[in-house]
Amino acid sequence: MAFAFKSQNSLDPLRMIVVGEVVGIEKASYFEADKLSAELDVDTRPDTVTLKVASPKGLRVGQTLYLLEKNQDHKTYRDANIVGMVTVRSVFQTTFFGWQVRGDGYLRLIEDRPVTAARLLDATKYEEAVMAKKQGDHFVAKGKLDEAIRLYKRAISLDPNYPDTHFALGKVHWNDGEGYVSAAYEFSQAWKNRERFSNSQEQLLFYLEYMRFLIYQFKTEGKENTKNLELLPQIAKEARTLNPKNYEAWLYSFESAYLQFVRANILATGVESRKSKEEWSEKAEEALLKAAYLRKSDFYLHKLACEFYNLKWKETRNTPKEKEYRDKLVEHGRLLRIYYTGETGIADEILNAIRLAEKQSGVF
Repeated sequence: MAFAFKSQNSLDPLRMIVVGEVVGIEKASYFEADKLSAELDVDTRPDTVTLKVASPKGLRVGQTLYLLEKNQDHKTYRDANIVGMVTVRSVFQTTFFGWQVRGDGYLRLIEDRPVTAARLLDATKYEEAVMAKKQGDHFVAKGKLDEAIRLYKRAISLDPNYPDTHFALGKVHWNDGEGYVSAAYEFSQAWKNRERFSNSQEQLLFYLEYMRFLIYQFKTEGKENTKNLELLPQIAKEARTLNPKNYEAWLYSFESAYLQFVRANILATGVESRKSKEEWSEKAEEALLKAAYLRKSDFYLHKLACEFYNLKWKETRNTPKEKEYRDKLVEHGRLLRIYYTGETGIADEILNAIRLAEKQSGVF
């Protein structure tokens, strides 16, 4: 146990558990000066920190650890000052050095001083929450959703900020078809605590599912829920950062940018609105090209592409750009026919637009 103070003048200590000590601080090997670094003439990247810990118990990805410097007047770490913070990125065991933690923080000013790492005395029961969540997963696989929901809710009561459980419960509510509002709440809680996901794969799966849900929600509620549409680009960006080669991340990036383009097209009355519309158009086309490169055989991608290029063709009639967008509509219309699965319908407006574009381009 340690009582840590945020500053020399603070009389309100935080109760903490000492977990280990700092054994290494370094910058990432790759460096590209950003605007802030150039202005300050310093390297503003966070430091990569390695900690040696006695046990992984109570440690998790996304958790904040506090770095303590012992007051030299005391013989133990019971009283110390907080001199830095580290966000945990991985917890792992090595053959020679035992358990270690890797994290990010800004620590260059203290790298040559002996520093101890500690975590807050946690009132939650993380390990029990993980176990309850796994039991819930088991009952989902068995099709016993009522029991799964009960266990997921128990896991949330043990650790309300554990995003894996909110994600799992949100999926059950949405797939059940009757918990639409509940699913929205659980997904929002998982997003709020996304830094605490147990692993990056689960985090990516959540991002993809949340984007799919928000797109569905916007199409269902339309103008009544534009706030969620505005959240989509941020989720898409974080998904692409986790895995730049994930097809669905680029597909939903395209769809979200396309929906933003459609909305901006309706509101395009002033200079700023028209500028916003063009920006979303460029982002949509960029994401479309990347998605098509990763997976060309998806009917849904070409259906969206036809809708997008039909709008672009309409707004560029009698301009030098008209032929470019007409030909792109023809090309995606061709691919749409090749990969059409018959699972969903295609609007007559799009089919007629494809036929007209083909006729004008001389395909038929």
